Amino acid sequence: MSIELILLIVMLVAFTLLLVKAKLPAGISLMITAIIMAVIAGQGIPLRHLVEGMFGYIDVALVLITAMIFMKMIEQNGLLDRMTHDLMVNFGKSPLMMLTVATLIIMFPSAITGSCTASVLSTGALISPLLLKMDMPKATVGAIIASASVYGMIAPPVNIPVMIIGGGIDMPYVGFDFILLVITLPLAILTTIYLGYGYAKKADMSKIISEIKSMETQKGMLIYVPLILTAVLMIAPKAFPGSFPDPRLPLTFVIGSVTSMFVGAKINVAKAAREGTVEIIGVVGILLAIGTLIQIMTLTGLRGYIAVNSLSLPDALLLLSIAITMPLFGGISVFGSASILGVPFILAFLSKNLIVVASAMSLIAAMGSYMPPVALTAVIAGQVIGEPDYMKIVRPLILPSIVAVIVGVLLIKYSTQVAKIIL
Repeated sequence: MSIELILLIVMLVAFTLLLVKAKLPAGISLMITAIIMAVIAGQGIPLRHLVEGMFGYIDVALVLITAMIFMKMIEQNGLLDRMTHDLMVNFGKSPLMMLTVATLIIMFPSAITGSCTASVLSTGALISPLLLKMDMPKATVGAIIASASVYGMIAPPVNIPVMIIGGGIDMPYVGFDFILLVITLPLAILTTIYLGYGYAKKADMSKIISEIKSMETQKGMLIYVPLILTAVLMIAPKAFPGSFPDPRLPLTFVIGSVTSMFVGAKINVAKAAREGTVEIIGVVGILLAIGTLIQIMTLTGLRGYIAVNSLSLPDALLLLSIAITMPLFGGISVFGSASILGVPFILAFLSKNLIVVASAMSLIAAMGSYMPPVALTAVIAGQVIGEPDYMKIVRPLILPSIVAVIVGVLLIKYSTQVAKIIL
């Protein structure tokens, strides 16, 4: 048995045991796994590589922190409530439109921050009472919140799994927005309709809309200025390349946060910054640890070993491996799946369109969010709607998840053709 194969087994077993049995945070589990691998490979504890790896995703960490603070700021000043109110009142008059708008609202925080937890705990909590008024079972509402939050996590502008895969092969996070929209929006909306339309079509929509209208929200259109400004700073540099300066995402969210201080309700800036940082720090820790793990995989030759063996597999077996292993590993950590499996796997597709391939892999890995033993998104959604058995939330999502994985595999297989049509 080669040392690389031993290291692969050690990596998978050590990470699983540390996370599931020892119940250590995912970031710490990844870091300890990287150190164990280095020691077994005869590298000792290579401090330089451990630190250097952590800095591989420092730019993504800055995006996450600034985005989460922005979310907390617009939550405090009332923009999030006002946006939910206005969208529901203006576009939620039919069951189909209500479910579509609810999906988009739930997705929003995840799309901005790259963390599904952000959606479940903010807009998911906002929308869940409205869905419950349609006489949906708690498990169905939890499944809708979990599904929309996961699709939001891989929607633009912030898709961390793609950033991780791209960082592993030095591919910039550029040109992904449209393909990610095409992948996520239809699947997210169709999943919500599949789960909830049977209940929504029987609901009294006029009564629900009248209850939404009675909600107290901030007055005036100035409340939307931070959101509009943030959208302009994201879109304009891509729409007018070379003519409009690109502030990049961290500065964009900082500008949006500062602007939100001058409209809407008064904001406790220190509280918003503290709460936002605390909520996202676990994800940031995972990212830094993933950078270290990839560095150690490279140092020990494991990354090359996985890439070479992936290249030797027939296309059908390679696609089957991706369809099975990435969601399974995503059940422990979607980001871990993207780094440990996504980075080596994508090296087998260098002849294809890597933007489409990386986007599809992020979709496949994200379906692991519902996989036991962790199923974190389903667990948190259950806590929000008061359903203690998270498996009741997971079961309705099995079929939509299988469909999403099949879509992801087809996108990888036909990535060149898809790119000609979409990109």
